[in-house]
Amino acid sequence: MPPRGRMGHNEKPKEFKKTFRKMLKDFANQWHLILFIVILAIGSAILTVVTPSLLRKILDNAQNMFTVNEVELTVTIKWDIFLSNFGLLLGLYAIAALLSWLSEFTAVSVSARYSYDMRVKIQNKLDKLPLSYFDRVPYGDTLSVGTNDVDNISRNLQSIITQIFSGITLFFGSLIAMLIIDWRIALVAFISLPLSFVFIIFISVFSGKLFTKYRKDLGELNGKIEETYAGYKIIKLFNKEKDVEESFEKTNVSMEKSDRYSQFLSGLIFPTTFFVNNLCYVGIAVVAGIVSTAGTMISFFLYLNLFTRPLQQIGQIANIIQSVVASGERIYSLLEENEEVKDNENAITSEENIKGMFDFEHVDFSYSKDKPLIEDMNLHVNAGDMIAIVGPTGAGKTTLVNLIMRFYEINSGTIKLDNISTKEYTKNCLRGSIGMVLQDTWLFKGTIKENLLYGNQDATNEEIIEACKDAHIHHFIETLPGGYNYMLNEDGNNISQGQRQLLTIARAILSKPKILILDEATSSVDTRTEQLIQDALDNIMKGRTSFVIAHRLSTIKNAKTIIVMKKGHIVETGNHQELLAKNGFYAELYNSQFSGINPMAKEENSVLES
Repeated sequence: MPPRGRMGHNEKPKEFKKTFRKMLKDFANQWHLILFIVILAIGSAILTVVTPSLLRKILDNAQNMFTVNEVELTVTIKWDIFLSNFGLLLGLYAIAALLSWLSEFTAVSVSARYSYDMRVKIQNKLDKLPLSYFDRVPYGDTLSVGTNDVDNISRNLQSIITQIFSGITLFFGSLIAMLIIDWRIALVAFISLPLSFVFIIFISVFSGKLFTKYRKDLGELNGKIEETYAGYKIIKLFNKEKDVEESFEKTNVSMEKSDRYSQFLSGLIFPTTFFVNNLCYVGIAVVAGIVSTAGTMISFFLYLNLFTRPLQQIGQIANIIQSVVASGERIYSLLEENEEVKDNENAITSEENIKGMFDFEHVDFSYSKDKPLIEDMNLHVNAGDMIAIVGPTGAGKTTLVNLIMRFYEINSGTIKLDNISTKEYTKNCLRGSIGMVLQDTWLFKGTIKENLLYGNQDATNEEIIEACKDAHIHHFIETLPGGYNYMLNEDGNNISQGQRQLLTIARAILSKPKILILDEATSSVDTRTEQLIQDALDNIMKGRTSFVIAHRLSTIKNAKTIIVMKKGHIVETGNHQELLAKNGFYAELYNSQFSGINPMAKEENSVLES
């Protein structure tokens, strides 16, 4: 199934207002802290606005702090006045810095708490999502939402909160202060406003487009690198190194250009506004020199810097807000996914009475409404029977297993376990009674023993060893450094694929399931080991209902019932001898192993063509 079309990481949010309201609700439990941050940021900005006016008064009355002896040509500092004036000034600066620090510290706490809460929500959501979600959405996409998008919001949140409110306060505070001190000089300072604003908007528009192209090229380049390293053996096998290098170089050159130009244009904002400010400094110096004092001139220099600082942050803050809301939209897209159907209130929770008898009654299922797969399936499986399922790719073999496990919900009909609908069992109860060995092995980073205990935490060392002996992996484990305490890498890639599969078989044996499902469980081992494992599996399947999916038909000749599937329908049932005697599709499949003709492949091709 194709992955869902989730918004890319560099696009703008499609529903800005709706997502923004959702984000505000998520911060509702921290409104008191956010209000505290706003008050601190505004307080710091107000003190920052007040200090230039105080400095102006100090400079204009500087003569009051000194006593000049014209006879002896000496200057005496009036330390009480000097310290009181500059002490007050330094005190205001210190308090402003302290308030700013407190606001940043609190904002970091708010964002960290949001990050923690959101990751908990995402983890809880993932536990409730059906298998269809993971079949539809790439793992990397989901992982990116839970890490990169949450981090993006957390990392930028404090700058948004503090810079917006402090910037607004600095802008209007400086504007009012300049008008109060001297409106004539203020008019000169205001000349920088439209010029700076035009330059910033003009540069931000073009640099923003280039930044978007750069991030798009970066994502494409990372994808090519990951793809190349994952398939480097195939690339070397087909001598495609040159083609890969050319493709990489093309994307790399495009990314280099967009990066260079975007950084260049973005870097123009500061020198451009700096140039405009310098022109205003000259104008202020000229006008203030004519109509005012040196103290007023210096205070206006400081106010001009405070006045233009928020303008320089406009483009940056706008891009950050867009990025944060876009990340929020991706997060809510995940959190609003449809969850698994909830268990009935009175559902069966105990596995003790499960025997393993299955009945499929008029079962219909399809992954998409316009493409039917399983239609009107009827099947009876006695408890303790070994049922083999064969058929070409796309026939519905694995789908049948998924329906038994309730990874997917059937469209119509009923699947019964011991004459009770599987919907009347809790999913934990149903799945807890089933052991499953898949063709794709899954092992996590940890010791071999920890991986084996994943399905049965209460197993003893003796039971672990016995299960590994049954799976013919005990001897190999004993040869490893540390034996059962040998540390596996992620996915167990420091042992062979066949050995990984043997470990998963031992894990299934150790879980002591009442029902066993084997999906090509011996596909990655050699013929001799396969026979040994088959003997072990025959032993553990005794008394257990077992569903075995296999392409190598020699491994399922002893099955009590063989189900032959084709395009979602059961076309034949019976044991090995009965099906051969019918000389039907199964006989064709079986005989093809010796003749070299593969009717499965023929059937698969017809399915693909249709």
